[in-house]
Amino acid sequence: MIPSIDIVIVNYNSTDYLLECIDSIYRSLNGKWANIFVEDNASTDGVNRINQYFSEVNVNINHYNIGFGAAANQAIRKGNSPYIVLINPDSKVDQGLFDKAVHYFESNSEIGIIGPRIFDGDGTIQGSARSFPTPLTALFGRQSFFSRLFPNNRITQANLLAHQSDGQTPMEVDWVSGACMIVNRKAIEHTGLFDERFFMYWEDADWCRRMRNMGWKVVYFPRATVFHYVGKSSSKLLVRSIYEFHKSVYLLFNKYYHGSLQFLKPIIIFGLFLRFCVVTIFSKMNLVLGERREKRRTIWKRAVVTQRINRPISVLRMIARLNIGGPAIHVHLLTKELDPNKFKSTLVTGQISPLEGDMNYLFEPNDPKPIRITELQRDISLIMDIQAFFRIFSVLKQKTPDIVHTHTAKAGFSARFAVIIYNLIFRRHVKLVHTFHGNVFEGYFDPVSSQMFIIIERIIARFTNIIVAISDSQKSDLVNKYIIAPEHKIRTIRLGFNLLPFINAGHFRGKFGQEIGVDKQTRLIGIVGRLVPIKNHRMFLNAARIILFRNPNLKVKFVIVGDGELRQTLESYCRQIGIEQHVVFCGWIRNISMVYADLDILAVTSKNEGTPVSIIEAMATGVPVLATDAGGVRDLLGQVKAARFDGHLQICERGILCRINDVEGFAMGMESLIDTPDREIAEQMAIARNFVINTYSQERLVKDISALYVDLMTQPVPEEIELTYASSPT
Repeated sequence: MIPSIDIVIVNYNSTDYLLECIDSIYRSLNGKWANIFVEDNASTDGVNRINQYFSEVNVNINHYNIGFGAAANQAIRKGNSPYIVLINPDSKVDQGLFDKAVHYFESNSEIGIIGPRIFDGDGTIQGSARSFPTPLTALFGRQSFFSRLFPNNRITQANLLAHQSDGQTPMEVDWVSGACMIVNRKAIEHTGLFDERFFMYWEDADWCRRMRNMGWKVVYFPRATVFHYVGKSSSKLLVRSIYEFHKSVYLLFNKYYHGSLQFLKPIIIFGLFLRFCVVTIFSKMNLVLGERREKRRTIWKRAVVTQRINRPISVLRMIARLNIGGPAIHVHLLTKELDPNKFKSTLVTGQISPLEGDMNYLFEPNDPKPIRITELQRDISLIMDIQAFFRIFSVLKQKTPDIVHTHTAKAGFSARFAVIIYNLIFRRHVKLVHTFHGNVFEGYFDPVSSQMFIIIERIIARFTNIIVAISDSQKSDLVNKYIIAPEHKIRTIRLGFNLLPFINAGHFRGKFGQEIGVDKQTRLIGIVGRLVPIKNHRMFLNAARIILFRNPNLKVKFVIVGDGELRQTLESYCRQIGIEQHVVFCGWIRNISMVYADLDILAVTSKNEGTPVSIIEAMATGVPVLATDAGGVRDLLGQVKAARFDGHLQICERGILCRINDVEGFAMGMESLIDTPDREIAEQMAIARNFVINTYSQERLVKDISALYVDLMTQPVPEEIELTYASSPT
């Protein structure tokens, strides 16, 4: 049982967000007790609503805005719990935040402040853990002009410590953001409350520095998570907010940089005044331009709606090939299911290689057949790629689409490049959308080639209206790891499928086992996917060998469903390591739900993934999943509940994660699932099934993509370039 905690929220005209924040707090508490104090700085947006919905919350309404630090101090004095959580009203708490943080405090008594990992509302990691600011921070802060221009510069990277975290290990830092921090009351009693001279901004950096000076540690704790919708309170009074920011910067400098640096004071004062003027002017200009843009957007939307009353939006969808896998299912579903009264969909596809399974069977006899460009293939060939470009260009002239939506890397480059040239020559404004089902930036090519592809993708992304990521992890990688495009250009739209065949797969039970000649007592551990290097089937086979060696009496078969360039090599490897009698190569099986009906474990050993369709299908069927921590796999398996076997495995809400290339760990994961009682497996699979049904339905996908297209077509053309200047160097 964790000790009681005090939760302090300072509110200013963010009551709508505050209600959602409090609701998320109660859900994260899971029935445990907490004292919630809301200090309101004279809001005018109906703060009295809080007690209508949450009668037990302690609400104090100040007669005027006394500032963040002073208001927070009032609430801290009222409580007496050993730990205090300060959180902004425009935030949402993830499950388990309080348990994880307090348990960590209890075993580390020297810690004064913990800062959780904080995401923006769109899933981008905030730089909430940082080094203490220096005069250079004004030039290379989190949102400064130079940091935007040179995102990988050493000064910014050294300042933003949150981006150096591995996402799991706590790390000691200089200071953490006051958007959410958990504080040891003993540290407050020793150090003192917030310095109330800081009306808003930088009071958190000052507090952390004072605590560090008194011997308390400040720790970034990424195992706990908060979502923060930045600046909803401060944006209400733009000029006041900018003024208070610069005033607090000066207070911080004057408080800590004395002695030999005092000669800089006149320069700092002049620089801050100049910066205040520039930021205010640019911010006001952006505000005015934004209002004008919104007016033009409304006028444009009305014009587009009027124009399209009798004409659906023409969508040209392009994919390199319809080989067996998630992308082919995805494009078929969208081509077939989008409302024909609103969208006219045409699918263009390339040629599959001889060893790949073909999913053209998805198209029924009465369905419109895809336009096939045979020159558009998986392999890189200068001559074929040039021919494919001209064929795509010809299709563009013939179909004159409103939107071109590309899928997979090869089609994404060829088609988008063709559209860019087409728009330039014919002065058209065809909208470009690209979906990353995975990426070729790791595991496919040598480092030099991979970096070249990243650079090409960054360039072509500038001409792409919307980039679609299929998971939050993938979006984070595209924004932060590979820096493909700014976060506002990337939207997360998860995959969608017809899951009914898998939900109802029970009536196939026993049929697949009978077809491959095994009895009902034999365990079936399967892997589903293309036999290509990135799927890392050799790891699966090596783990199988360990299982058979350690469990000689275990009745088990290892099933490989799929085909590809490595089939003969993998079959030979099975003979080489002596497990060929225990491994079944099935090739492609069209009725894949029959396979899942008999599997006891689904294995995924990939080095790189987008969102593996096999995991979604297995979950819908009720098959437990063991997978490597690649790409969007973690998003599917959920929050980590425990680590086992010296970190080899992470037990998640909906499956088990293993490190990439960790053969011993993967074998341990198989053994763990084999030994887990059926009742526990059934409980976990019920949770997993509900998750995929609610998250990956085809109805949700069609709705999301339809909304994306309509929204895209209502944007003014040409788009206006926004004036950007940082309102804060942090």
